[in-house]
Amino acid sequence: MLGMVNHALQEMVVERHGEEVWAAICADAGVQEPVFVIMRPYPDQVTFDLAAAVARRLGVPLADALQAFGHFWMVYAERQPWGKVMRSMGSNVREMLPALDAMHARLALAFPGVTMPQFRAETLDSGAIHVHYFSSRSGLAPFVKGVLEGMGAMYGETIAVTQIEDRESGADHDVFLVEFLEQAE
Repeated sequence: MLGMVNHALQEMVVERHGEEVWAAICADAGVQEPVFVIMRPYPDQVTFDLAAAVARRLGVPLADALQAFGHFWMVYAERQPWGKVMRSMGSNVREMLPALDAMHARLALAFPGVTMPQFRAETLDSGAIHVHYFSSRSGLAPFVKGVLEGMGAMYGETIAVTQIEDRESGADHDVFLVEFLEQAE
């Protein structure tokens, strides 16, 4: 994975729990690098080890830690120079979801050695959207759920995200239902 993923995880932990906790997490994960280069690829296992160490250190299930990280990912991404690019791909969740795959395809061109996930958005008659998530990496569905929730927060929209198909339970890919909830006036 690109170093930006590890760097974002570091930022989340440091902002919420401090440098000492991050140092302990790195030690728990066996990670020696004090700084992650954002555009450098790192072995996936480094990210998986860090995420597992975060969950253990904070005493939460791994799925909860990944979901919180996914939500934070949107905050992190918006702070970066590519936040403007991301915002230009849609002015709301309904516009952004179909653009996810194109954004990842562009990243794949810029980083040929990095495997990117694929997304397909399918609008339902109800107005809800099915987001199909395809990845060679297993176990990241909670992160994707958090990203989708974070996208709603980024655009100031109230959405509900439910995973309706799970690769870990035998489906060939993960599917999320994104429902748009009416705001109370």
